[in-house]
Amino acid sequence: MKVIITRHAETVENSKKIHIGNDTDPLLSEEGKKQAEKLAHLLKTEKIHFAYVSPQKRAVHTAEKVLKFHPWAKMVQMPHLREQRLGIYESLPKHEWKKIKENTKDPFHLFKPPQGESYTELRARVAEFFNDLVNKHENDTVFIVSHRGTLGMLYLHLFNKPITEDNYNAHKPENTALTIVEIFKDKPHKVHKINSLEHLN
Repeated sequence: MKVIITRHAETVENSKKIHIGNDTDPLLSEEGKKQAEKLAHLLKTEKIHFAYVSPQKRAVHTAEKVLKFHPWAKMVQMPHLREQRLGIYESLPKHEWKKIKENTKDPFHLFKPPQGESYTELRARVAEFFNDLVNKHENDTVFIVSHRGTLGMLYLHLFNKPITEDNYNAHKPENTALTIVEIFKDKPHKVHKINSLEHLN
């Protein structure tokens, strides 16, 4: 299976450094629309068979820009690909979210916002989705659009890395960052790109 993975394009909240999660559903900013168009042109020669997309509007709209070049590809909205639930900390400025995490006594992987979701729970959610995907689409090219936290945990699962703050920071994607990996059941994965932003240059 060849898997093409991207984070959604920019929202106004992203540009204002507001931390948005599962419960906020903004649209793309004007800059985000341009980013998604650039990504779409980069991927127009790929042979995408299936697209699995977070149901949140910022992910759906990003996927739609890409899939206009792939009208035969079936798009499936997957709740597993929604962003992390931030609970009572939804839509906080990022500097406040960072301060809350710095002041907690919980380890990084277990920190859970009240009414929210820990990174361990998020990884389990996205790993369940991805393992099922590999079994279903061994010979297909699959396009995935999701969110920074969710994809950060997906990459730690994909590359078999523990959930630490350093590992997460090394793998979390920027808006429309592109990762392309070939997945094999009987040999190591082949990484073509990881969190590439070449299309934005």
